[in-house]
Amino acid sequence: MAQLRHKAGDFEKAEASVLLVGMGPPNESEEFLKKFALPFEMVCDPDRKLYEAYGLKRMGALDFLSPSLALKGLSAMAKGNLVGLPEGDVKQLAGVFIIDTSGHIQYRHLSADPADFPPVEDVLTALESIS
Repeated sequence: MAQLRHKAGDFEKAEASVLLVGMGPPNESEEFLKKFALPFEMVCDPDRKLYEAYGLKRMGALDFLSPSLALKGLSAMAKGNLVGLPEGDVKQLAGVFIIDTSGHIQYRHLSADPADFPPVEDVLTALESIS
């Protein structure tokens, strides 16, 4: 989230709106935005309708035993990113989309695991190539 926060001005310069989607109720979403000092809008989707509509995957029970996922978690902790208590549907994976003003998806990244997010620079580059 820090990468996203630090690049907020770049999204603004590109005239792009960033919308986060969370599974919690509105009060949890507000707390999340404050905790990470994110200057973006967030919608609540506790029933995961948007996740389903956009084809975002859910992990299976055995996926949590993946050595690569454990290594990513350890790497994040070594960098000072502490893993908090899980909230919401811990099996639900995330994604990143660029949707143009006519509603067409121009960029899509479906997370393969909970730590799989594209670098913000890649998203900005994709955004530039669309404009």
